[in-house]
Amino acid sequence: MNPWVVAVRAALPSPRPQGWQALQMACGLASPGRPVTLIGDAALPDGGPETVDAWWGGSLPDTLSVRVPPRWASPPWAGVQFRRSLAAAASAETTLLCRDPRVAGAQPQRRWRAVVMEWHVQPNPSDPRHRAALTRPDLHVTVAPGLVADLAAAGVARERIRLLPNACGLSRERALLRTPRADGPVLALGLHRRDGLDEVLDAWRLDPCLPTLLIAGRDQGGSRVARWRARLTEQGLAGRVRLIGPRWGVARDDLLDTVSAWLAPYPDDATTRTRLCPLQVVDALGSGLPLIAPSLGSVQAAAAGAPWHEYTPGDPASLAAAVRGAVQSPRVSTPAGRPTWADRAHSLVAALAQQAVA
Repeated sequence: MNPWVVAVRAALPSPRPQGWQALQMACGLASPGRPVTLIGDAALPDGGPETVDAWWGGSLPDTLSVRVPPRWASPPWAGVQFRRSLAAAASAETTLLCRDPRVAGAQPQRRWRAVVMEWHVQPNPSDPRHRAALTRPDLHVTVAPGLVADLAAAGVARERIRLLPNACGLSRERALLRTPRADGPVLALGLHRRDGLDEVLDAWRLDPCLPTLLIAGRDQGGSRVARWRARLTEQGLAGRVRLIGPRWGVARDDLLDTVSAWLAPYPDDATTRTRLCPLQVVDALGSGLPLIAPSLGSVQAAAAGAPWHEYTPGDPASLAAAVRGAVQSPRVSTPAGRPTWADRAHSLVAALAQQAVA
């Protein structure tokens, strides 16, 4: 099997979800014995485990090599180190998978066997870095139907685009055995989509009977966490809404055993309607817990027909009703049927092989 390099402009470990997604994808590619190198940005474990093995929660695949700088560095030195590691890993037999237009657009022709660009942001043809990233990769992969349309509108041939939604990174065995705790708290993840959390806090403030809410996540440096903690105190929610830091790997599965439902709050805007394949929605649907999420097209696409407890974005009363319904309901999701990251990796390898034949 030809080797692969997965490159991500995020620290490993990192509180940022893109680092975690890259690690899961790299492990999926390496699971059948394929040589894989995962290259991250300047190492800065911030609020989580100190090592990638501890972050993963177990032994990494034997064929996976993780390359991160030995110590933290700020720009521009962090970028210099990243590019040096990437150049050292390049070869005519190796496939590069990246998700940053700056990385894909900077790759010289014939340095790699193939370049795969995974789009999680809307391509902007007026940006020179995006223009280069639209023309140089051999295959464009994206996680949301809206981004497929954006890539086609930007001039990428449809046969060079593949829709590969995010996969479930939780333990299937534990999900099948998990029984939601009717008296447990509700879990929400992430501090990055602030407008969605604004609506959540409105609902919890207006309905004092809602259960305790746990918000797991942390931004790099913790500045958003500090602001959110101050805001909870100002609004009198500090006892009912708790910030518990990042949870990945086995720590996330352990956390899920203690809660009643999973809340994935997203605002109703142009990005979340069609251009988002939220990782936590996919994980929630594979967790064995009831999912509470807004009635948006992106969530419907990620759910792929699985039921969840819907609420109307911008309506705190609707959100509160969905929470009450979720914590009182039996298990809704069907965790055994959710694709794993190994499944997603297999689909990506097959899509690239098909592209090469074409």
